[in-house]
Amino acid sequence: MDLNRLETLLLDGDGVLWRGNRPMPGLDRFFEILRLRGMRWALLTNNNTQTVGEYLAKLAGLGITAEASQIFTSSTATAAYLKKRYGAGAPIHAVGMNGVLKTLQDAGFLVTYGEEPPGHEVAAVAAGMDRELTFGKVRVAARLILGGAEFVATNTDGTFPAADGISPGTGMVIGALQGTTGVPPTVIGKPEKAIFEAALDAFAADIATTAMVGDRLETDIFGAQRLGISTIGVLSGVSSAAEMAGSEIRPDVVYESIAELAEDLEKYATLETS
Repeated sequence: MDLNRLETLLLDGDGVLWRGNRPMPGLDRFFEILRLRGMRWALLTNNNTQTVGEYLAKLAGLGITAEASQIFTSSTATAAYLKKRYGAGAPIHAVGMNGVLKTLQDAGFLVTYGEEPPGHEVAAVAAGMDRELTFGKVRVAARLILGGAEFVATNTDGTFPAADGISPGTGMVIGALQGTTGVPPTVIGKPEKAIFEAALDAFAADIATTAMVGDRLETDIFGAQRLGISTIGVLSGVSSAAEMAGSEIRPDVVYESIAELAEDLEKYATLETS
C-alpha cells in the first residue's frame, strides 16, 4: 500500500484507538502525524452505546479534538436509515442503551422502549447493545416484530474488545430477538455499506485516496473492501495475526498498532519532503 497517496482515514474506535477508557499507546503521536500530513479522519464505530456528544467528550478526554461531523456510529446510521424509510416523527420501538435511545429521540422519532408494550403501532424495532437486557424487553420487541414491525439491527458484532478482555457485543441482543422471532434483521452498521457511504459523502472523499483502519476482519475490513476502500488491519483488538493471515478477508497491510502505523506515515511524509 502506498501510504503517501492517502488523504482520508476511516478509523474504528474500540481496539484501534482505545480499550475501554484507556488510549492505545501512541494515540497522541498518531493524531499529530495526521495533523502534520493534513489528513482528514472520521470515526466509524459499530459501538452504539454512546451518543455523538459522548464520543466527542471521550476523544477530548484522550486529548483528541474532533467535530460532530467526524463521528459516524451504527446508531447515527440507523437513525438516517429509519428517517429515509419512514420519515421524521415515525414511531420506533428501541432496544438499547443511551447511544441508541437518545440518537433516535434527537432525530425526531417517537421512541418507546422497555418492558411495557407501546400503546400504538410502531414502524420498526431498532435494536442495539443493551447491558440490561431482560426477558420482558425481548418479549415486547419480539411481539412487535412478529406483528409486522421491521426488525433493524444497528450491527451484529458478537464481541467487542473491552479494557479487561473480549466481552459480549450487540450480537447478543440481536441473537436473542432473531432466535425468538425467526426474523432476520436489516443490518445497518459495518460491514454494511451505509456507514461507510455516509462518511465518504460527508467528506466528498475519493475512494482511491481513502483507507479504513480496523481490528475486525468481518466488519471493518470486509465492509471497506466491499466498496473498494483500501484497508489497514491492526492487531490491537479482536482479530489476531493468525486470523488476518489465514482468512479469505485480508487487509492490504497489517500493523501491530496505530503506533506502528504512525511511524510509517511519518516516514513517508519525511521521504516526500526530503
